[in-house]
Amino acid sequence: MSIKGIMPEDRSSKRRKLSHGMDNDDFDILENSISADDTPEASQEVNEIISPPKNQPSRTGPKPKRISAANPTVLPTGGISKSAVLALQVADLVAEATPNYARLQPKWTKFSNQLVAIITQIPEHSPATAVDALKSFRKQGIQIPFPPPQPSKDTNYKFEFKPPKQVMVGGPLPWELSLQGEKRIEITAVMPEDILQEKDYLNNRAFHKAAFYLACIAATIKEGEGDNFDLAFAQLFDVDLLPIIEIVPREEPLAGFKFKIGVGFPGQSIPMAKTLPNKNCLRQGMSGDSTPSDQPTPFYNSCLRYAASIPIVDDIIQSTKSPAFNDACRLGQLWLRQRGFSSSTRFGGFGFLEWSLTCALLLRGGGHRDHPLFSKQYSGLQLFKAMLQVLAGRDLRDPMVLNGSSLDIPRSELPVLFDGKTGVNILYKMSPWSYQSLRHYAQVSLAAVNSRNHDSFDSTFILNVSTPLLEYDELFTVSVPTGIFNTAAEQRQLLHQMHRTLVRGLGDRVTLIVFKLPQQESWSFNHYPSLSEAHFEFVISLLINPETVARLVDHGPSADQPEEAAEFQKFWGEKAELRRFKDGSISESLVWASGTPVTLQIISHLTMRHFKLPPGSIQRQEWDFISDILEEDISVSAKDGFRIVNSAFQTLSSTLHSLEGLPLPIRSISPAGPALRSSSTGHPLRPPTTSPIDILIQFDTSTRWPDSLPAIQHTKIAFLLKLADLLTASNSDLNTRVGLENTDSAKEGYFNTSFLDIIYPSPAPGLSSICFRARIHHDREVHLLQTALADKSLHGAVRDTLTTALAADKRDFLAQPTHTTAIRNLSTRFPPLSNTIRLLKKWVSSHLLLAHIPEEILEMVAAHIFLHPSPWSIPGSSTTAFLRCLHLLSRWDWAFTALIIDLSLSQDMSASQVSEIETRFQAWRKLDPNMNNVVWLVGTNLDTTGTVWTQGSRPPRVVAGRLAALARAAVQVIETQGSKMDDSDWRRLFISPLSDFDFLIHIKPSVLRSYRPRSKSKSKSDKINGGSEFKNLQIHDALDSASIGYDPVVSFLRDLKTAFGSAALFFHETSGGSVVAGLWKPSVLGKKEWRIRLGWSSVPVSAEKGRREKDEDEDQGERKDMCVLNKDGMLAEIAMLGDGIVKEITVKA
Repeated sequence: MSIKGIMPEDRSSKRRKLSHGMDNDDFDILENSISADDTPEASQEVNEIISPPKNQPSRTGPKPKRISAANPTVLPTGGISKSAVLALQVADLVAEATPNYARLQPKWTKFSNQLVAIITQIPEHSPATAVDALKSFRKQGIQIPFPPPQPSKDTNYKFEFKPPKQVMVGGPLPWELSLQGEKRIEITAVMPEDILQEKDYLNNRAFHKAAFYLACIAATIKEGEGDNFDLAFAQLFDVDLLPIIEIVPREEPLAGFKFKIGVGFPGQSIPMAKTLPNKNCLRQGMSGDSTPSDQPTPFYNSCLRYAASIPIVDDIIQSTKSPAFNDACRLGQLWLRQRGFSSSTRFGGFGFLEWSLTCALLLRGGGHRDHPLFSKQYSGLQLFKAMLQVLAGRDLRDPMVLNGSSLDIPRSELPVLFDGKTGVNILYKMSPWSYQSLRHYAQVSLAAVNSRNHDSFDSTFILNVSTPLLEYDELFTVSVPTGIFNTAAEQRQLLHQMHRTLVRGLGDRVTLIVFKLPQQESWSFNHYPSLSEAHFEFVISLLINPETVARLVDHGPSADQPEEAAEFQKFWGEKAELRRFKDGSISESLVWASGTPVTLQIISHLTMRHFKLPPGSIQRQEWDFISDILEEDISVSAKDGFRIVNSAFQTLSSTLHSLEGLPLPIRSISPAGPALRSSSTGHPLRPPTTSPIDILIQFDTSTRWPDSLPAIQHTKIAFLLKLADLLTASNSDLNTRVGLENTDSAKEGYFNTSFLDIIYPSPAPGLSSICFRARIHHDREVHLLQTALADKSLHGAVRDTLTTALAADKRDFLAQPTHTTAIRNLSTRFPPLSNTIRLLKKWVSSHLLLAHIPEEILEMVAAHIFLHPSPWSIPGSSTTAFLRCLHLLSRWDWAFTALIIDLSLSQDMSASQVSEIETRFQAWRKLDPNMNNVVWLVGTNLDTTGTVWTQGSRPPRVVAGRLAALARAAVQVIETQGSKMDDSDWRRLFISPLSDFDFLIHIKPSVLRSYRPRSKSKSKSDKINGGSEFKNLQIHDALDSASIGYDPVVSFLRDLKTAFGSAALFFHETSGGSVVAGLWKPSVLGKKEWRIRLGWSSVPVSAEKGRREKDEDEDQGERKDMCVLNKDGMLAEIAMLGDGIVKEITVKA
């Protein structure tokens, strides 16, 4: 895949731009390299652009009242606190989502009228027994879609057909409440009253008669229109009690439309008092519910009441229509659709119909003394938010009764929103898990919409939220033999029992358990729907609590509670055991193995014990990233390694503070390296890949410090030498060494030139030594650099160097420790963050890009997923968080949008800071439209400039474009494969296509500073000793402190960039890749006019006639010497430069 080819023009969740400064995003991201002319004084020019005019009047006013998910009261009539931008975006979205009804109506009206005419003209069918009815229709190629159990020869009631006196045409499109592309028309034939008898509401009798009635309609349509349409039976809302006919036209102008014909009951024939939720209507055990005769049958009753209330529902929605209500219905449909909800029982049981009906009813009642809960003065957006508040804040498991009904419905695990006018529980199709999921998403979206500083439009309405691998932390595929249940009702009962069992068993390890069921398919007229498949598969999706999910010991009731202990043993079976703990207590307990995810162990155990499912029926749909990608195969995990490093840092800090004999006391010692914020890509103590860990030492301010930059660097060296002597004297186990850096500019003293390596011995066999690299921070340096820059007589090259030095000083000595502290705090607050960062860095590194992208930016991207997780909740696993990072990178339109992240736990970033970042971004794009200096602008509460890490083309445009393209490709795999991804699909995410590069430099394996090859199989003793096959090599690696921080490939890359950086970009996998890939810059390709100081090696080509000068006195065009890039020569020089390192160089054909 090419860099351009992987960037599709149309994205499924593409953000609609309100304004755009470029024609398209697919510009040539390789064109132009960073120019020195763009760097000097760039920040100063940006500051001048964004500086407000003097004497600007204040525009502050009273703060509007905020509404949060924690206070989900119904909104006041006077309006809501919302952004004007959000209102404009919503208005634009609704306009785009609204179909052209004037154009659509003639297409479907004619055919729907034709269907209505056919239905009303069907001749009467005399009463027949069940057996006769089945035989008669079987001859016509139609199986009557009787809900189970089917009527038999013992059935003592008969079936007949009389033309309906009322046929309803409804649905989103006829009601003019649909979205673009929604072309569903629902036709309901209401049975005449005299067909139903007094007791037909019992034991499926009404549903059986409705199925016969539907079969009569199907036979007539098949005979008259069967050749022009695809005809099939289906189930309305995937409810087995409500069969329908699906009619799909094959040709224009009706292509894309779907007509659904169902049967309704006359309201007077189904007595409301007999079919209330607390009544039992299945008294002879004829339904698959297996419900005792004294138990209520709320689902069956609600199906009856809905089929008898279709005209009333139609009237309620039609009479409520208004511009605001219409907009709220469309917004609700968009919101539900993006989260995978619909009216189908398989997809939550809450869709357009439920949203619209609930909103309509709450505009009529539901408030105090049955006054309207919603005001008719609300706008569409206000109604939408009010609906979210009801769904998020009201626990509908405590029944909510509307329209003056005095019915007393007890609390249950199912939600109830009961309408006294229709007798229907509007939420009757919802399951315990779908309701909890709906409420969860309502809370997340409400918090996002009410956020002060973050744009919630995309996350609320545009993004596709229902991607399982992004939505949930853990996924388990469950295969259930269909012999366990015989009907859909038994299947429903089984799932409810399983969910109830898992909720109890998983306990506080999870925050949400959701079952994802397969879609119900339609079936042909001559077949009967059955559960004949060998297995019924569904997915258990979990949102986990990272602090408790890995707990290996669960404490049950104590031995002093015999009843509770007996119940505990009954539930857990042989897994429960009585144990004595260290505190002397004796209680029931559960002990789980450490090698397998505890959630998988619990689900497998409980499904086997309570539902007789074999262990192989449960498959966990996730790859073990930590062991397979981060390669943690030594005795100490990375988490423990980071803990050891931080402990050593605390020890070193105490040692340094206690040293005596220093010229100045130490003011502070700050962590600055990735290992001290638990974010280094590899294991922090794995030999031989260990790197020095940066720390900063700051001494007290004193007038004894020199006021010259070169003298300050010399003073730092003296301080470090003194520190080295004092440390080795205080602890003989410590090794110290003073090193030099930036020696090419040491004379001017612009850059830091020295550091001190402090090396602790290996903390355990198989682990490397711990090396801290200390640099001295002197706050006077920034002032001196700024003073030097103020000299307007400076030469351009000197000014460039000073500007770079000032940016490096602020980045290394000011931003780095602040950033490290912030990430350390966030890693403590969010346990999965550390591995998320490491996975993201590993992914970027595996695609050869990490050397071009500041690691700190990737750390902030990962933190953003936890701090601003909308449209999802905070991830509980590092895998889910990592995939969401890819999703963010795939969507970030960095050419037109800054990334703004609040890194504080309190999330108190002010609106003025956000505005400043956005203004600076616009200023940078105005100053540097080609993005030669700043490509990514990432602003935080710690850095409102947004460029402390990215200034100086970090990353270059080609790298930023490549990263976005690869992220989009990865997300496409995640979305299309979903929970079906296997190991090869997961590994594919971390494999970079090398065919996109112009040449490849292959490195000799002997010089790679990479991980040791993993053994195919290791004995238990190998793992205990650290995983190495040979103990002597392991000890040698641990003691080889001289090689810490030395990487010949990195040095080689540095030389390549210095020598050939003007002509090519080089890419390398920093965690041990054996290939250095190269791209020629587009600016050096093709024929160029030869001149001195081209900046790259060239060879002449035959002269060609140039363009003629406009001077009329010249008779002939001037001939110019032309040249081309000397690729072969440069590659030969690269091979010579890499002598001893380079194995071979291959060139793209």
